[in-house]
Order: sequence, then C-alpha cells, then structure tokens
Amino acid sequence: MDIRKHLDTVRSILNSMGDGEISTSAYDVAWVAMIKNVNGTNKPQFPSSLQWIINNQLEDGSWGDKYFFSTYDRILNTLACIVALKTWNVSPEKIEKGLPFMRDNMWKLEEEKAEHMPIGYEIVFLSLLEIAEHMGIEVPNDSPAIKEI
Repeated sequence: MDIRKHLDTVRSILNSMGDGEISTSAYDVAWVAMIKNVNGTNKPQFPSSLQWIINNQLEDGSWGDKYFFSTYDRILNTLACIVALKTWNVSPEKIEKGLPFMRDNMWKLEEEKAEHMPIGYEIVFLSLLEIAEHMGIEVPNDSPAIKEI
C-alpha cells in the first residue's frame, strides 16, 4: 500500500477534528472559584466559575459527569463544590442539596474497586475533607472507606 494514501487519510481525519474538546471538571472549577480577588477585595477572582457551580448541580445534589457515575469522582467533585460555595457564603440551598448526597453515597466508596481510585485521591480527598471541617461543614467521615483511606 502507498504510505502517502494512509498519511492523507490520517491528515484528513485530524483536520476534521478541529481543536478537540475537553469536558469541564467540577473539581477544577471549584478550586478556581475559591481564588480570592487579587485586588484585595473579599470577592472571587473568577466569579464565572462560582456561577458555573451554581448552574451545574445535578438533580441528585451532586456535581460531576451526569452520564457516568463514579463514586470517587462524584464525592470529590461534590465536596469541592460545597466548599467553594461555602467559601463565599453563596447559594446555601445548593450546599443543603449537596450534603444529603454526600451522606447518602459515602458508603459507596467501600464498594468501589481500588484500581478505579484516581491517583492522589487519598491526599486530595482528605485535605478537602479537613478544609470542609474547618469551615463547619458537617461531612460524614465515619465511613469505613474513609478510615481506610
């Protein structure tokens, strides 16, 4: 076969893809939303990220991919978004909707396979849990899965 024909095919496929697409990560948006304004005012530097959190809570009270459920992902995303909202004391109704999701789903961490745990999850989750507790957010942390982490 002619290699040029294959190269042209691959080139055509790549050119038709455009720049691609990256899905939004609720966890990343939450951290961006927590950044304080650099001008010294007690406001978020990126208020649109806070608005994204407010607009993208799922029906079950969580944040994350609505088409794919991973307990690790949903618990981490939801906790991060709750912390971001609490940081700026906005949308308490969203926080109140997210906390039952945390309570009702924390046990599912016990059923998740260890190989599905994202790299660094133990550090990131426990750090975020500590931040939440310092803010007075009551997150259930007596789950055997959390003690195991």
